[in-house]
Amino acid sequence: MVTFKKHKRRLAMKKSLTVLLAALALLQIGCRSHRPAQPQFEQLAIDTLLERDGADCRIEYRFATIRNTSESPALKAIEAANIGYFFQVEAFEGNAAQAAELAIREIDTTLLADVQPTQTYEISIESEGHASDTLATYVITRSSYTGGAHGIYGIEYHTYSLKSGLEITTGDLFTESQAERLDEIIRKKICETYHVTTDDELSELGFFPEYIGATENFLIDDRGITFFYNPYEIGCYALGGIEVTLTREELSAL
Repeated sequence: MVTFKKHKRRLAMKKSLTVLLAALALLQIGCRSHRPAQPQFEQLAIDTLLERDGADCRIEYRFATIRNTSESPALKAIEAANIGYFFQVEAFEGNAAQAAELAIREIDTTLLADVQPTQTYEISIESEGHASDTLATYVITRSSYTGGAHGIYGIEYHTYSLKSGLEITTGDLFTESQAERLDEIIRKKICETYHVTTDDELSELGFFPEYIGATENFLIDDRGITFFYNPYEIGCYALGGIEVTLTREELSAL
């Protein structure tokens, strides 16, 4: 079974929790003054069938590309970051179609290098983009079967500033002390959801307590901020995807 690598960029700038609360306020108020260029998304669809030694791999890409990147450097930077995340190519300077070609060649030379005859493999990746005044959210959904007992799936969320083009991380939203309290709240919410109180009880359910904490895989919306955990990140495959939402009120209390 092949797992997907994660590419996480760190921002140089430092902000406080007020940035997140201000962003949430914008989502509700819908202010249009001094709004930066908004991304216009369109879908790039690529379907490929690779065959070797009696086995085949069906690849399906649905990439949400930004067609108006010429309107601002920020949009161009966001498009480049999305290409890297979606196709899992590092330091790539080409367009999405070229990145797809590179990714497919890599699959052909790695995954299909040691195949089982008559085996069918599948890789499906889809993405969608949303924008709200000053923020852009990019969602990538992966689903694949590349051998083993079962397939693998996952969801990635990336949030960008439309002014700077930089990706927003937890380090930009929370101070160190806030981050510590955030981890505690996330653990408490998971315990409440699964009706347990101790790490031992979490372990019995299939969780990995030592890995429970804030993740860079988060979504900002009018509810607050939601942290997403894919299978194997903080628990076993059987637990499935796990999400923990902190409301605006809970964030204000940090």
